[in-house]
Amino acid sequence: MTIRVFAARTSSGWTFMPGGYARIGKAEDATALAMQAGGAVADVWVVAERPVPPDTMVSRTEFERAPPGILPSRAADNLYWMGRYIERCEGAIRLLRAYHLRLDESGDPAEPLLQAMAGYMADLGLGLTTDAPVPPQLLDLVGAARQAAAKVRDRFSPDGWNALNDLARTTEKLAAKVVAGQDAAMAMSVLLRKISAFSGLVHENMYHFAGWRFLSLGRAQERADAMLGLAQRFADPDAPPGGYELLIEVGDSVMTHQRRYRFGPSRDTVLDLLVQDVQNPRSVVYQITQMKELVAELPAHEQLGQLSPAGRALLTLETELRVTAPADLGSEALGQMRNRLGGVFGLLSQRYFR
Repeated sequence: MTIRVFAARTSSGWTFMPGGYARIGKAEDATALAMQAGGAVADVWVVAERPVPPDTMVSRTEFERAPPGILPSRAADNLYWMGRYIERCEGAIRLLRAYHLRLDESGDPAEPLLQAMAGYMADLGLGLTTDAPVPPQLLDLVGAARQAAAKVRDRFSPDGWNALNDLARTTEKLAAKVVAGQDAAMAMSVLLRKISAFSGLVHENMYHFAGWRFLSLGRAQERADAMLGLAQRFADPDAPPGGYELLIEVGDSVMTHQRRYRFGPSRDTVLDLLVQDVQNPRSVVYQITQMKELVAELPAHEQLGQLSPAGRALLTLETELRVTAPADLGSEALGQMRNRLGGVFGLLSQRYFR
């Protein structure tokens, strides 16, 4: 804006009037203000010679903590799905990296394990293919996460939002230039570091209110569901050779497996580590335990001393996983657990997302 001021000549010299006439424009260039371009005018009044204290009815106590606000159901829904989409992106990146590392070693996409991996990714319901080193479906996943995050930007830090935008830009750039094999595997490692940066910023810096719990719930449910699906397919006795190694690699547990078990990976060791180990943050039971604790802190979790339906379902799953021997976790049992875990979303949705 520009201000036109007025001066009056007095016996003691010129005196500027306390105020003026302001012309306000829509552009930042103060020299290009014009009424024809949508400008406005206003009178400016100066009512005192020095700053005056603000007139307010707000409490002037030295310290006062405002009570937490109510989280709208739509915001809770978006935070939950943001957590799921981010974890889904990470899972897809890990799978694609494992695929291209093996493709670089064998050079034959018709190799049984590579075919099984390609088939598994195609069956995920995401349309994830191996036709391109960075498939367009991965770009769609990043876009879905970004779209969910855009609706709740006021609930996590600007650094987290910038990290997510950086992930989207990097994915687009890599999609235009990488080739299959080692190059694509290195590109996936870059994306994995960037998505880990976003997850770290959000989960370590975000205030732990109800919104953080819903975001963490979505992330934990997606990670548990993905691991159950992988174990059901690649820990099956009929899976191609190399499935156990694939599982512990995608589950980011290679070094842990080497320290924990005397011999190489077997079906029992893989299921013990990635499904039933309560200290492994990549395991199914770890995620279900985390979900149970998060649900316990949500509003109206207990009524008249009874757990909510979601709390009961998670407690039952956790107990079964902790008392079942790895040898008894067949592919059918893993599939049933995956279906029951998927039902938890319906229970959460009925209570909180409507």
